[in-house]
Amino acid sequence: MASGSTVTEKEKNNTVTVKRHAGPGAWPRGQEKELVNLFRKGTSLEALAHKYRRSPAAIRQKLERLGLNVMATKLEVSGQLEFPKELPSLEEVLKIVAAAIFKACQGGLGKTELQRLDTIATLYKAYAAGLEQYVGFSKIEARLLEMEKKYGELAKEKTKSNQTPKRNIT
Repeated sequence: MASGSTVTEKEKNNTVTVKRHAGPGAWPRGQEKELVNLFRKGTSLEALAHKYRRSPAAIRQKLERLGLNVMATKLEVSGQLEFPKELPSLEEVLKIVAAAIFKACQGGLGKTELQRLDTIATLYKAYAAGLEQYVGFSKIEARLLEMEKKYGELAKEKTKSNQTPKRNIT
C-alpha cells in the first residue's frame, strides 16, 4: 500500500477504478491490523506511539478512524499516586472547581492549561458521584451497626428471661 492503493467506485452502473497514491504518512495494512491488535490487548497510546514512531495524538486519531473507542481506554498514571489520609470535603473540592472556573474565564490560556481545567471538571464529576455513594454507604453501615447493637441487646434480654426460673402460682 505504500506505493498506492486501488479504489473501486460505482458511478451510474459503471465501475470506475481510481488509483490513489498513499501519502508519506500512510499506514500499511499489516501495521493497521497490528496496531488494532496491540491496542485491544491493552498497549498504551504512548507505547504504540513509540513503536510506530508517531505521536500519541496520531495513534489516537488512527484508532478512532478505524472505529475504535479510544476514550474508553484505561487511565494510566506515571509515577505513584499518593492516597490522602482523609477525603477532602465537598466544600474543598468545590473551591478547587470554582478556582478552575475563574481561571477558565481568563483570556489567553493555552491548550494544555485548558485541557488541565477540563480534567479538573471531569474529576469533579467523578468525585461528586463517588462521594455521594460513599456517604450513602456510610449511612447504611452506621444503620447496620446500630441494628446489630440493638439485636445483641435483645438477644441478651431474651437469654436472661429464659434463664430466670418461672414460679408457678397455683
